[in-house]
Amino acid sequence: MKVPAGLRAMSLANLTVWRVDPVEFINGAADAGFGAVGLLLLSPTPQPLEHGIVGRPEVIRAVRAALQARGLRCFDIEAFVLQQGASLERFRPALAVGAELGATHISSIGAEPRGADTGLTAAERVDLFGRLCDEAARFGLQVGVEFMRYRDIPTWREALDLIEAAGRPNSGLIVDALHLFRSGGTPQDIAGIPAPRIAYAQLCDARPDSPAFADLPAEARGDRLALGTGAIPLAELIKALPEGTKLVVETPIREQASWSVIRRCQSAGETARAFFEKPGKITSP
Repeated sequence: MKVPAGLRAMSLANLTVWRVDPVEFINGAADAGFGAVGLLLLSPTPQPLEHGIVGRPEVIRAVRAALQARGLRCFDIEAFVLQQGASLERFRPALAVGAELGATHISSIGAEPRGADTGLTAAERVDLFGRLCDEAARFGLQVGVEFMRYRDIPTWREALDLIEAAGRPNSGLIVDALHLFRSGGTPQDIAGIPAPRIAYAQLCDARPDSPAFADLPAEARGDRLALGTGAIPLAELIKALPEGTKLVVETPIREQASWSVIRRCQSAGETARAFFEKPGKITSP
């Protein structure tokens, strides 16, 4: 695909700075030059959110005002975990808030197995996902499925199988560069997926050697690399994506954990801009 010129066409993922005040994150992303952000509305782990938005009208108003004041869009909301005990009753308020904030996409993920928890059966997962898609459609939202090697939707093939089995038109694959790399996927695999089945792509880089399986979550949540500084064939991956695929920069970097929100956002913007502008790397229109 051809890459849209400039960061204004891209979104900055919440994971880049992780569980921080959403207004502070919006201001940081705007100062860094991004045109959109992703917001964390539901926790993807058992840890409660420190900066919750859903069910807090004053925070929703502040977030909406910050987006409008800075000229930013809310691109996606996360994370809708397909796990035992999940229900539309729990998901619905987050979907409503996402739509109120102008989001167009949501992120759904599999469960992270814990102890004797066997998770959902394949049929139960398809049913829950299909009902989530139907409910999201009521709010005008597209549903992405993000695969992760350490969760029970581990590869792009399983994610695509789920999407095809549910058969909902508002669903597609989230291509996370790290998870594709760590699960053995390639740009050639992505090139073979029909364009309507790609929701969006999340970009980062990574070290060539995979951590131990138990350490994969820690790498994904806080130890990625800036674009173009690792072993992921990012240029090839981006070229393999369908034309018009929305791009999200998602670079939580371990060495930046103590930095301010604005400094981390600016670093993400600077390194992404340098990657896309590097001669011979990727051709922009």
